[in-house]
Amino acid sequence: MAGAAAVPVLPSVLTLSATPALAAETLPPETGLPETDRGRAVWAYKTGGQATREAAARALAGSSAAVSTFLTNELPLVSAEDNRFTIFSSLSHAGISTREAAEDALAAGDDAIAAFLETGYTAPLETDLRAAVFTILNNSGTAVKREATKALNAGTPEALRTFLETTQLTARAEDEQFEVFSMLATASPEVKVYAERALSEGTPEAISQFLSSGQYVARARDEETATIDQLVEIVEREGKRAHLKTEQAVTASNQAKEAAEKAKEAALRAADEAQAAQNDVRKCAAAANKAAGAASGAAAAAETAISASRAAQAASSRAARAAQAAAAAAAS
Repeated sequence: MAGAAAVPVLPSVLTLSATPALAAETLPPETGLPETDRGRAVWAYKTGGQATREAAARALAGSSAAVSTFLTNELPLVSAEDNRFTIFSSLSHAGISTREAAEDALAAGDDAIAAFLETGYTAPLETDLRAAVFTILNNSGTAVKREATKALNAGTPEALRTFLETTQLTARAEDEQFEVFSMLATASPEVKVYAERALSEGTPEAISQFLSSGQYVARARDEETATIDQLVEIVEREGKRAHLKTEQAVTASNQAKEAAEKAKEAALRAADEAQAAQNDVRKCAAAANKAAGAASGAAAAAETAISASRAAQAASSRAARAAQAAAAAAAS
């Protein structure tokens, strides 16, 4: 039976890219910028994060000495600040392995953070992608299992992402279409009408709608119950759906808890840094930005957890209704 598996939030830091830790000695040819301090400062502005851009803009508005000071003294500091912000703001969407590696980098210091953002995230990211594919494989139908196995055998991050983002959806549609066809042979009159209508429309949405609700409406109109075997199949399919949604909800909940803890830690650090900075406006603003980034990540994680929890509850309700129908049929 096809287990409808929603696309999980990718356990990734795909949006991460380390901002330049130091001004490049030689600018890439495609920049079109002169090999001067101002050219390097402009390049830092174009490629850096918020703190880097703000500092570069101030320097570029000043004298040549200000630009030189920015490149020599300030750029490494603001780049490190941007790198930390990048990791904090991405933790809420990361999988377990990626999150643990990111936290290790944060604890180890600026060099470790830059190394993580450059290439260090790739291995834990692949581990998380494989885990997400395995979760879907274990709770899905034949076509989804086939495509998941192909992705796992290919073993590349690209193949795993392709499955999670697109291939699993087309495979799930194939599984659900097969499921509807298999029901036709023993379907009651109204169920047959509803099934044929969904197949005639041919869209994944129409078929999914039939499986999730249309077939039950049709049975009610027939004023008859399905066979025990049919209901057992429905119970199995809905049970797999509920199990997958529950696993995803647990993962999202754990991510939300982690993000909330990080936000609390960032807020406390920001308060300490602001107190230490006293009248230094830039440092106070930087501390506030760090806390805001962590808080934003925590809020996003909480929203994801709530959404996943609702999906799990809906799937559990469908599974319970199917089980009740099977029990009633068995008792009659």
